[in-house]
Amino acid sequence: LEGVRKVRNVQRQGRKRHQWPVAAVVGYTNAGKSTLLNLITGSDVLAADKLFATLDPTTRSFTLPNKQRVLLTDTVGFLRKLPHTLIESFKATLEEVSDADLLIHVVDLSHPRVDEQMAAVESVVKELDALGKQTLIAFNKIDLLANPALADRYRERFPGSVAISAKTGHGMDEFVAVLQAALSAWRMRSQFRVPLSEANLIAEVHRVGHVLELCYEGEFAIITAHVPPHLERRLARFAL
Repeated sequence: LEGVRKVRNVQRQGRKRHQWPVAAVVGYTNAGKSTLLNLITGSDVLAADKLFATLDPTTRSFTLPNKQRVLLTDTVGFLRKLPHTLIESFKATLEEVSDADLLIHVVDLSHPRVDEQMAAVESVVKELDALGKQTLIAFNKIDLLANPALADRYRERFPGSVAISAKTGHGMDEFVAVLQAALSAWRMRSQFRVPLSEANLIAEVHRVGHVLELCYEGEFAIITAHVPPHLERRLARFAL
């Protein structure tokens, strides 16, 4: 597992150098995460109706209609009661969740215990200190619903969510539109006047943002860049 962590860390650093936002696809096991990823990106990620079919996170790129590139990372299926022997392996796969800029929570709306499964996912996300991350909820498998009105009721309970079928493609246009809107901050051009004493912060802008212009005025760096929302909040006091 330590070797796997090192490989993933290298992969994450590589993704940051691409200056693209990362969305982690999370959800209860068999919710349809890999099927959704296959549909969106045309990739051939294993989609299987079994426990831990996706143990090693798989990342694919996808270009939104506005030409924004986003990296989508599949993760292991969450469980309500994880077997003790699998806990370490389970958590090792979820480092992607903590590093993501956005979470896509895929929910099997056709499951009789949908609320329990959603709560289980939220519990794990909370343990990973990622509960406050921007999250797009995708209610999946609406093609299997005996009562189609159920999708409307859940969308009312969770504003901003979408109802889809990753199997048939129903609702995917809206899903892409909502995803694009959620990542719109990545296309915003921001300018900051950062003291050179904030060397670590300036270095982070270079590492995870996209620097467009850089000049110096005395003891300050004037930076024009695209930066992810979490970094823009840290830079807010230096905004011009």
